[in-house]
Amino acid sequence: MFENRIKEFRQAKGLTQRQLAEAAETSQQQIQRIEAGNQLARFDLAARISAALGQPVTKVFPSAEPALARLKRDFATHDDEEASKEMEMAGLDVEPNVWTVKFRLRGGAEGDFSISGPDKHRLNRILHDQGDSGFVVLPSIDRQYALNLKHLTFCQLLFDGPSPEYAPPSERSYEVQFYLTDQRDPLVFEAEPDTRLLEHEEDPEPLSVQLQDLFYYAEMGVDDRRLSFVDLDGETAFFRPDDVSMFSVPIWLIEPNVSDDAEDETGGDKDG
Repeated sequence: MFENRIKEFRQAKGLTQRQLAEAAETSQQQIQRIEAGNQLARFDLAARISAALGQPVTKVFPSAEPALARLKRDFATHDDEEASKEMEMAGLDVEPNVWTVKFRLRGGAEGDFSISGPDKHRLNRILHDQGDSGFVVLPSIDRQYALNLKHLTFCQLLFDGPSPEYAPPSERSYEVQFYLTDQRDPLVFEAEPDTRLLEHEEDPEPLSVQLQDLFYYAEMGVDDRRLSFVDLDGETAFFRPDDVSMFSVPIWLIEPNVSDDAEDETGGDKDG
């Protein structure tokens, strides 16, 4: 998670997340995720958020000041990898391009989804160094994906210039999608959102973190257990990891720390 002071400054100005989103020319969902520390803010968006809050970027994103100084120095010497990592730790994505993963899976499924600059660099290294072993987890705008490299038959990292922030769908999806190695179309289920944050729980009740567990066990490469979750009907689905090409879950189902859409004018309670 990435620390910032957006909520503090937003509430001090009496702004809701929706009002801040309008002022920063982005979506409320983006503000929710960035404020909760679940998503990097592209630097241009971070600047707009800070301007709307009447604060410098280095106050809204406190860890950014030393990282910005290093970034300026290292970019001048064309040695920007370490500086970019520091900016990522500060909650900022300074990658100027918008990156898209175009993929084709064993079984014929194909498609694309956007990722952040740091995740693009991470995926690029994994594809070069890790070969075809294991899952890689990649958050996108409105869904999180787990790609099984063994069944990823084609991947291309596409880029475009800076563009306005993408607005996620207005209606929240409950769809959990699993692509199997012998099928083009996904198996589609619906599930309740997790109610606890896995990284903050020592011994959570399994159902409270079940969707986060899917990604955890997939990325850890645990071979002695099947991937499983309980759907909306209370029925459990089991999957043999080696037969799964990819699965994805709506971001909001795995982020119980993100504020609800409804807030009052001070950002605390619900709207009227």
